[in-house]
Amino acid sequence: MPETEVVEDKKGLKDVKVLLVDDDRSIRNLLRIALSVEEGVGEVREATDGSDALRVLDDFKPDVILLDYWMPRMDGARVAPLIREKHPDVRIVAFSGVLEERPIWADAFYTKGSLPDLGEILLGA
Repeated sequence: MPETEVVEDKKGLKDVKVLLVDDDRSIRNLLRIALSVEEGVGEVREATDGSDALRVLDDFKPDVILLDYWMPRMDGARVAPLIREKHPDVRIVAFSGVLEERPIWADAFYTKGSLPDLGEILLGA
């Protein structure tokens, strides 16, 4: 039986697994495209809101979660503490068109419409 190979980048770091959580499909698509060209990004999965994110987390252990602040049913502020309970070491990046500063539940944040350095956001550089 062949061994599973861990994909590593040139710096010897494993690829970062990312969960995109946003109710807007076009935003998720744009982020997925942007992440596809980012060095060091591995598997990317999506969720449509906080409830869906919790379901995805049952079998996907991301390194980073890009979490929209404002979503129907369960928004970022409500789901972030639940995510932390399940995965205390995950890096949560809040993003929104209404946030002006990093919320206490997030490790980083950026405003929708800006062009962030995704590598810096994902890897915490």
